[in-house]
Amino acid sequence: MRNALICATTMLALLLLWPVVFGGGAASSAAASTVTIPIPPRVYPSSLRALPKIAPATESCGATRLRAAKACQPGNEACTHAVADAFDVCEAKGMWPS
Repeated sequence: MRNALICATTMLALLLLWPVVFGGGAASSAAASTVTIPIPPRVYPSSLRALPKIAPATESCGATRLRAAKACQPGNEACTHAVADAFDVCEAKGMWPS
């Protein structure tokens, strides 16, 4: 067991110290440069913008969710999902999104 530990430690040391000892100069630093990926802005569905703005500051997120869900037309899944998304945001941030 002792020999296995010595072998694993030696291999780890070689793996970590190889770039320091043998370098690579500008070629290795150029390959390790960071890449910037543009992230497009998030687009919310129109049903989220159409949510009723019925959240007084003193009302809890759960009560607001129930009131907004009742305001949705029956069978309108987009409105129901938008209310659920807004409820998640309210739970995370503490206020109903406008």
